[in-house]
Amino acid sequence: MNRMKVRALITLLPSEKGGLPHALPHRTQSLTVCAHHQEEGVIRSRPFAAAITADDWKPLTPGDKDHIVTIVVTDDKAAEYLRPGEHFDLWCGHDIGSGIVSRRVVI
Repeated sequence: MNRMKVRALITLLPSEKGGLPHALPHRTQSLTVCAHHQEEGVIRSRPFAAAITADDWKPLTPGDKDHIVTIVVTDDKAAEYLRPGEHFDLWCGHDIGSGIVSRRVVI
């Protein structure tokens, strides 16, 4: 399986609006990236198990806006979904935030 790394900008929902009840460490594998891809007018979604690291080494806190992270995914289909400019949702039992891919990182 291919490993892919991307930089992204994420926003986490506040706890009172359905976000996480507590902060996560700056490096976590607790979240799933649910990416969306449009092909021939049809939007397809796919979940990816992800390792997410905050570039500023600060915890991922409910209510965070525009937090820059690096996401590593090990899935052969990830390249189709996680392209620069593509939006995704962050999931931990339910939607807890969203993000946009800014660029791919060469591994």
